[in-house]
Amino acid sequence: MKDPKVSLPLPAWLQEEGPESDVVLATRVNLSRNLSNFPFGSGLSEDGLAEVAEKIEEALNNLGLIDEFIQYDVQKLPEIGIRYFEEEGTLPEELPREQRYLYIQDAGRFLLAVNVGDHLRIECRRGGVRIEEGLNRVQALDVQLETVLDYAFSLEWGYLTTRLEAVGSGLGMNFLLHLPGLVMKGELETVRDSMKEEGYLLRPLFISASADNGNIALGELFLLEAVSVAGKHEKEICKKLEEKVGSLLHYEREIKQRVIEEMQLELEDRIYRALGVLERAKTLQLEEALEMLSLVRMGGCLGYIEPGLKGMIASLMIESCPAHVRYRLKEKHVRDEETMEEMEALERALYINSILKNKKGRDCV
Repeated sequence: MKDPKVSLPLPAWLQEEGPESDVVLATRVNLSRNLSNFPFGSGLSEDGLAEVAEKIEEALNNLGLIDEFIQYDVQKLPEIGIRYFEEEGTLPEELPREQRYLYIQDAGRFLLAVNVGDHLRIECRRGGVRIEEGLNRVQALDVQLETVLDYAFSLEWGYLTTRLEAVGSGLGMNFLLHLPGLVMKGELETVRDSMKEEGYLLRPLFISASADNGNIALGELFLLEAVSVAGKHEKEICKKLEEKVGSLLHYEREIKQRVIEEMQLELEDRIYRALGVLERAKTLQLEEALEMLSLVRMGGCLGYIEPGLKGMIASLMIESCPAHVRYRLKEKHVRDEETMEEMEALERALYINSILKNKKGRDCV
């Protein structure tokens, strides 16, 4: 199933409880860069991709930074490793694998993606609202790399990228949000439509695969990002996004208070029942686990249960996804998919049981 020599990082950035982390689980800031004299995206041959990858690796070597990263050759990763990185948003789905590389440090908080869309993506991921910190960190490495790499840059347009909406600064940013209040009160669609009119996209992180719940956002987890930042300065982009996420998190808090006022006893009952299920269940399917985890995290934010569980629960939401669960089953040989699904449900429940009972952080599996 899984090559035991390949070690994959847990989403440590989700365990952090940074500013405004009751609503904003994480801030992701990235810069997209391309090398001059090379086609972008699908126009680049495999030999060209290999040359780009070699130049970036050489740059990291010349700067004395290469040993600070763990390198993953995407082509050599087993299928479970690909899906693992897809689930936490490090790799897009259905990505060609040849000559694609990841350089990861600080338990996944900082990474470089090579030939994943653009030639280079520099990304920082931290818990809570950490726009300035994330931007400073990616810009610091970008400045270093630009001394040894020849970026594709236009005096008229700025940094050139495969995404027209990012041309100029090459800056991308999104926030991972937990919005159970908006979902409970049926306000999500109104907020989403309003955001869209203002140029922002609010979309589910995970969508239910079942026929009955095909449009349901699992775990009430959403990503917020600007649709287009072309031609805008980094400070302007950050200011606008900070204002937008600020208004959204305040509205979510107001909605939660309304939920408490209208259904306090019912809400408490649901939260404590969910905690009991997660601590004692023998099997858990993904949708059930995310529903229960969302309720317990909401309970932590509202003070019904230990507030310190928020970051742990956020991490468990990703760690409950199929590839993360199957990665933990790497030593167990399973003959057929039906048996694997049963073992997956058992492992998911056992893992959540143990984490909640111990209430200890983890650095690696």
